[in-house]
Amino acid sequence: METELHADLPDGQDAELLTLDELTERTGVSARNVRFYASRGLVPPPVRRGRSGYYGPDHVARLELVRELQGHGFTLSAIEKYVEQIPATATPSDIARHLSLLAPVTGDRDVDVHGGLSGMGISPEAAEAVAEVYAAHGRQVAEELSEIVRTKVWPQFREAGYTAEQLREFIHRLKPLTIAGLVTAYEQAIDESHASYDSRRR
Repeated sequence: METELHADLPDGQDAELLTLDELTERTGVSARNVRFYASRGLVPPPVRRGRSGYYGPDHVARLELVRELQGHGFTLSAIEKYVEQIPATATPSDIARHLSLLAPVTGDRDVDVHGGLSGMGISPEAAEAVAEVYAAHGRQVAEELSEIVRTKVWPQFREAGYTAEQLREFIHRLKPLTIAGLVTAYEQAIDESHASYDSRRR
């Protein structure tokens, strides 16, 4: 990876340093995976204090981001590409903002779209094609909304003194509005499509 993450901590953060055992307990990421992620450039190397290595808020934030991306089904390659877009100088609050942007349009993760469609008598091939349409357009909406939040909403929040946690709360409140807006837009599009089809048949 081209992005190099810095191991040095900003002034005042030495008091927040964790041992590797404390880091794994805090994040739920095994020591083996911490080292593996560091070797791939997903998290910075440990901060050296003498012969010992320690971890700070930046390590915690980046590990939480990696776990969240994995939870969204990102492959290791996709996670690496995502992390490459985050500056090495990003603060834990900046990284928390990225966490907030990951779920503006996700709905019930337990819904089995493919299985539900197959249960309606639709062939597996057709069900897979429909599920791919949902996934592709869902990702597109999420990416475009994330860009709006990043370029238009977050600067406004930051100027007003809001924290990344307050942005996370805003995203949480935006989620049901986004889902409702998508459903409404979908229903309107379907109605328009049916009307257009009917007019062509006459």
